[in-house]
Amino acid sequence: MDVDLVEFLLETRLKAFDWIVNLDPMQLEYDSPNLVQRFLLVLFSYQTTRNKPWKECNPPAIPHGSATANFCYRPDYVSGEATSHVWGDQWLSASHECKWAGIICETVQAEERTVVELRLYWNDLNGPLPWEITRLPLLRFLRLNDNMLTGALPTGLFSKKAGVALESLALYSNQFSGTIPAEWVANLLEGSGKLANIHLNRNTLTGKIPSELGLLAIKSLSLANNKLTGSIPQEIFNQTSLESLFLSKNDLTGTLPSEVGLLTDMKYLNLNYTQISGSLPSEIGLLNQLQELFLSNTNMQGTIPEELYMGLDNLLFFGLDGCNFTGTISSSVGLFQTKLRHLYLANNNFHGTLPNEIDALTLLREILVNGNDLSGTVPVSFCQNRYAGGKASKVVADCLPNPETGVPAIQCPSDCCTSCCDETGLCLAN
Repeated sequence: MDVDLVEFLLETRLKAFDWIVNLDPMQLEYDSPNLVQRFLLVLFSYQTTRNKPWKECNPPAIPHGSATANFCYRPDYVSGEATSHVWGDQWLSASHECKWAGIICETVQAEERTVVELRLYWNDLNGPLPWEITRLPLLRFLRLNDNMLTGALPTGLFSKKAGVALESLALYSNQFSGTIPAEWVANLLEGSGKLANIHLNRNTLTGKIPSELGLLAIKSLSLANNKLTGSIPQEIFNQTSLESLFLSKNDLTGTLPSEVGLLTDMKYLNLNYTQISGSLPSEIGLLNQLQELFLSNTNMQGTIPEELYMGLDNLLFFGLDGCNFTGTISSSVGLFQTKLRHLYLANNNFHGTLPNEIDALTLLREILVNGNDLSGTVPVSFCQNRYAGGKASKVVADCLPNPETGVPAIQCPSDCCTSCCDETGLCLAN
């Protein structure tokens, strides 16, 4: 048992109670409708400043100061970039907690305001996540990504009276460790939970993906960049509501089953940098809503099924580089003409020639086919399209002279390829 952690958790609860009773400028009555809500938020503030204050909107030095003194703003970040600013009051100030920065409330009864969203990403939150925050009865969105929260994922986030309204859980880019609690699912099912989006990527989570997750009506599941092991549970592929599945950069094994064809609402599938093996099932062609398919740097092998070309007419990104795929690049690749922007087939075992039909890919921005056993010539018609103002800004093929024979594996018309490689893996920009 971590005695220091236990003492810290006890201390934060005592501090929160003391603040509500003795220090809160509002001095709520015991029957005030927002008493519990305010206490839970005060507890959250104390527990997520274990090692240092937040980046923005910490409690004011003078709790009873003027409204101007208690006013703060914090950047609203998107991918680390400040896109706008969220204005609000400092936490633990004299104002109603719904005015504290990063808290979004709705009026549910008369003038009673209830928290529906907590938005405190990129704010240096640290320490263990207080599970009690999901006791806020109407909390739908918990967005605490890109902080320094530590410890295990609390099993109590979803219990009989907690997390019942939560629709989106964003805890990615923190320092959580341990396993994904299987108890979450049991409690959600028992309490008719509404959780549809789970984003836990970029932590240090271990263990297997709980098969119980397949019992929820999840739309988005992101567990990438962790240390998860085992195979992808079969139950995941029974979730017909699933629209995005991000599992890249884990130690996952097993194969991609034919049941993947059941995920007809799927738009984003990313298994990059896993140990997934086996062939690409023909049922992948049933995912006609798919926009991004990334299976790069896996142990997958075999040929690309024709059904993939025939069915994925909304595909924008297609990444199979760094695998063990064989066969030829089918002329059916031209069927991607209306959408495909990026085609990554480098470092496989494809043979034959590049089909002339790639000239139909008029919106293509990148095509990487180096590191294969391809021969012949990059189609002149494709290059002519590029010369005429086509979108392709990156074309990479094995067009450097072979170190022994002096002859390139692929001939590339002048200035058509942006980089040329040889069989040793050396690539030079043109």
